[in-house]
Amino acid sequence: MIAVLLLVFGMTPDYIFPVSADIPVVPNFDAQKTVGKWHPIGMASKLPELTEYEQKISPMDHMVELTDGDMKLTTNYMDGVCKEATAMLKHTDKPGVFKFTGGEIRMMDIDYEKYLIMYMKKSTFEAMYLSARGSDVGDDIKEKFKKLVLEQNFPEAHIKYFNAEQCTPTAA
Repeated sequence: MIAVLLLVFGMTPDYIFPVSADIPVVPNFDAQKTVGKWHPIGMASKLPELTEYEQKISPMDHMVELTDGDMKLTTNYMDGVCKEATAMLKHTDKPGVFKFTGGEIRMMDIDYEKYLIMYMKKSTFEAMYLSARGSDVGDDIKEKFKKLVLEQNFPEAHIKYFNAEQCTPTAA
């Protein structure tokens, strides 16, 4: 009964929806090297359709800042007008694993100068993302992403690639 109430109110402890130990994490992950702009290249979701929010924010560039080991992700996205969204990823005692409200992110693979592949788990949503420092990556990186997606039992048909977009919110 407590688990049902926690789910209803969105307070889901780790033991109800644990992140699989089989999900790889970059050894010796260095969060400082992720600071700067990342362009979204692709994502894969366990759901056949993206949520409305994911449709708006996934194709937008992300800025990463670091504060005391925590990562701040800032994204501008279109919702009739350009808006800004910020998410704080709290570091854990495991390098490359971050917690955020309602979920966890694991850095699966990275070349700090070229690309990163991460896994995100929420109680209602599971996805993998491929981002790059430039607006594209080579076919070898896309194949690596596809391989990791399939290893995590995501349907191949759920892999989507983006044309990165960007907007700048106007001051109110």
